[in-house]
Amino acid sequence: MSITAWWRRVRRRELHREQAAVEIPAAFRYGCALDEDDLLRTRGERVYDEMLTDAQVQAALTVKKFGILDADWQIVPGGEDEASLQAADLVRFALGRLRGSVTRILLNALDALAHGYSVQEINYALCDEEPWRGYVVWHSIKSKPPRLFRLQTDEYRNLRALYLRLPGAEERPLRAEKFLIYSYNGTYESPFGRSDLRAAYKHWWAKQLLLKFWLLSLEKFGAPTVKGVVPRHVPDAERQELLRVLDRLQQETAVVLPEDVQVELLEGKSPMGAAYLQAVQFHNREILRAILGQTLATDEGLRIGSLALGQVHYRVMQMVLRVLRRELAEEVIEAQLFRRLVELNFAEAKVPRFVWLERESPAE
Repeated sequence: MSITAWWRRVRRRELHREQAAVEIPAAFRYGCALDEDDLLRTRGERVYDEMLTDAQVQAALTVKKFGILDADWQIVPGGEDEASLQAADLVRFALGRLRGSVTRILLNALDALAHGYSVQEINYALCDEEPWRGYVVWHSIKSKPPRLFRLQTDEYRNLRALYLRLPGAEERPLRAEKFLIYSYNGTYESPFGRSDLRAAYKHWWAKQLLLKFWLLSLEKFGAPTVKGVVPRHVPDAERQELLRVLDRLQQETAVVLPEDVQVELLEGKSPMGAAYLQAVQFHNREILRAILGQTLATDEGLRIGSLALGQVHYRVMQMVLRVLRRELAEEVIEAQLFRRLVELNFAEAKVPRFVWLERESPAE
């Protein structure tokens, strides 16, 4: 972005003097990007989709998602009054007849780990079963690609509406209350969150270059050069014939040579590609660190870690997973899914709680 375009942007946003004093230095520190959400709306999504094709990135995200969901849960009434107990019973009933499962809802919400935020559409229906006939329940909850939606916020970054963006069609405004939106690791109230892949990006990018050059190196130097040593008095015709024999050595299974001819293979002192392998392993570990917060719980650590150190890394990962479980329970399940259903059916009932049943850490 040019300085002129950036200044027009500042004027268009009508920043007052105090805001400009904060945002102008920040703009120069971060490449004149006043709003990090712009990166996500333009190039970020395409980059994240490409990063998900990397085996290490995909494995780390899968471990994190399944680690979060590897715990039992229960629904606890929000209060002891009759309305709150009845609301908890309705939530249990509605979850039981919902197309899909709570695990699938949470797994779809955790797409935000890679994309920064996730969007799921809540579809309601009137219940036709006793004893909840006439009550509003969930019919289905459908996961949607985040890139199809534009999120509209007010001046305080509170989410107000979603706009559906289909190719070749005009944007359609949709009510935010009809959607289950999870913003992961959002800073400064950003509804777009912050993907774990942002911290892993530079290591993924360097790894792609290393793999490319590694393949080129293997193509060029993978087969060692064959060296033939012959006595000085051997005629040139015999030397050329020996050269043709050595050229075919890779395709032949056997070769017959005179007794005074020596054949050697010219190879480097270190194994082929050893430097590339070490560099790729380093960046793989950094990708794990960016996504999981540690490495030894999922990687051997080049055999430098001990059992005690591995247990420390495991506890660090469990701490991260517990915090994310509570965030999912409070911000997704309770604040959005349960609260809306309770408000549609009850006047004063308290929202039921979604409680994880944490498992004890394995004995050391």
